[in-house]
Amino acid sequence: MNHKKNSRGVVSKVTSAQFIHRWLMLILAIPIVIWGFTGSYFVLMDIGFIRSDHIAVEKSDKINPLSVSYPISKLYQDFPDAKSISVKSLLQQAVYHVTLTEKTVLVSAQSGTQLDAITHEQATKIAQSFQHNNAISPSASIAAAKLLVEQAPAELASRHLPVWQVVFDDMAKTTLYISAQTGDVVTKRHEYWRWFDLFWKWHIMDYEEGEAIDNALLFYSAIGSFIAVFAGCVLLWQRRKRYC
Repeated sequence: MNHKKNSRGVVSKVTSAQFIHRWLMLILAIPIVIWGFTGSYFVLMDIGFIRSDHIAVEKSDKINPLSVSYPISKLYQDFPDAKSISVKSLLQQAVYHVTLTEKTVLVSAQSGTQLDAITHEQATKIAQSFQHNNAISPSASIAAAKLLVEQAPAELASRHLPVWQVVFDDMAKTTLYISAQTGDVVTKRHEYWRWFDLFWKWHIMDYEEGEAIDNALLFYSAIGSFIAVFAGCVLLWQRRKRYC
């Protein structure tokens, strides 16, 4: 137990609880503020909105059975190594999605002709189909459309390459990643998601990958915070007579 003089020259006791509480709170002040701020963002923001669940086509195209005229049995003969085959609508055209070992190809459901990769024009039309009042603002314009082949940005898994990155000029800078092989939207991102991702890294104190919730820095910071709070409770108990 240490002693110190207050402003009136009176010697007062500095308990171990006071010493521990003061210094730990001083050291952990910034992490605690960050935990509170980032945690508030997580609570206030709707997770469905963060995941871009609202960004969807207003009305899905229905496939006319008459538009599927190429026999699927013939398709299996054309692609004997196919793992799966499905029928989908691509810009109001029925196409087969043929999943092979390393890639997926599109085949016309009318002629059986293998289609080329998604073009810039097709990618922008697919992106524009997500523009309506409940998703991307109809007044937003496409600011950029870029084909990514070799290097994926941090917000996109590299397994989706090659993709078209279509960026809108709305307030949230909404970005759609459209597969260049299938035309499917594989990932949807916006500024609120990017802030969420950044805050999550700060919250779990994994400043690089943002995935390791069991890292040593977070563990010892949490232990230190617990000790600081416990010391504060002990200090409050020691000073209880002042407030009673």
